[in-house]
Amino acid sequence: MGTAKTALGRFFSERYYDQAAQTAYYLMLSIFPFLLFVLSLLNFLPINLDSLLLFIEPYAPGNTYTFIENNVLRILEGTQSGVLSISLISAFWLASMAVQSLARSFAAAYEKETTLPFWRTLLHDLGVTAIFMIMIPVSLFVPIVEKGLLWFVARAGELETWSLWITLWPILKWITGSLFLFLFFVFFYSILPKKRLAIRTIVPGALFTTLSWQFISWFYGQVVGYVSYTQIYGQLAGIIILMIWLYLSAAVLLIGGLINATSYQNRKESIRLE
Repeated sequence: MGTAKTALGRFFSERYYDQAAQTAYYLMLSIFPFLLFVLSLLNFLPINLDSLLLFIEPYAPGNTYTFIENNVLRILEGTQSGVLSISLISAFWLASMAVQSLARSFAAAYEKETTLPFWRTLLHDLGVTAIFMIMIPVSLFVPIVEKGLLWFVARAGELETWSLWITLWPILKWITGSLFLFLFFVFFYSILPKKRLAIRTIVPGALFTTLSWQFISWFYGQVVGYVSYTQIYGQLAGIIILMIWLYLSAAVLLIGGLINATSYQNRKESIRLE
């Protein structure tokens, strides 16, 4: 608890909220080119557009999902093959800017000045971006597995036989999704800082980010459902809602990184005193 309190204090005292805004801006610029890139991959995978949108829906709060869905469909209507190929380059570069922003923030969190040449740092961040861009499309197979299980249940016997399983499925689905997110964030926090880290110093931040991000997405979705942003921002409401959600997501990522950095420094100090 003390570690989280210290990390939260650093988030405000060292103005990491500014870094969260910068990261959210880069994510905002990259989200639609990235979605177009993923959609271009659907031609080679047993996944349709509905599966992609269903994968996004649980995490995108309120009108954010509707905004993404409408814009993706509108873009696809007038998109040519050349635009889809260019989307990969745009998404990759813009997403790498978000990764570089987070990498600089984590370097400051660990109070470590990078000694690597600029080109090696850039290659590292581009490599991390490429890994994440591969991992996210792979995760789209989760809805396919779910549909396969439901298909099996529907044909394996009487529905009453599987009633308990069907009742527990939403809980199991949440646990499975949370486990996937946790492992993703463990990998994220282990590879992005340019230093060797023990797993015990990574788990606290990954666990915090997994639970907090899901809660904030759900809570923000409830708020958006009760507050009419359209009356305030008009046609920009969808963009504003998405931008706020990305900012909150970036803030949670940074706080999780600060928790890990604080845990690392505490462990380092305890070893020094032994």
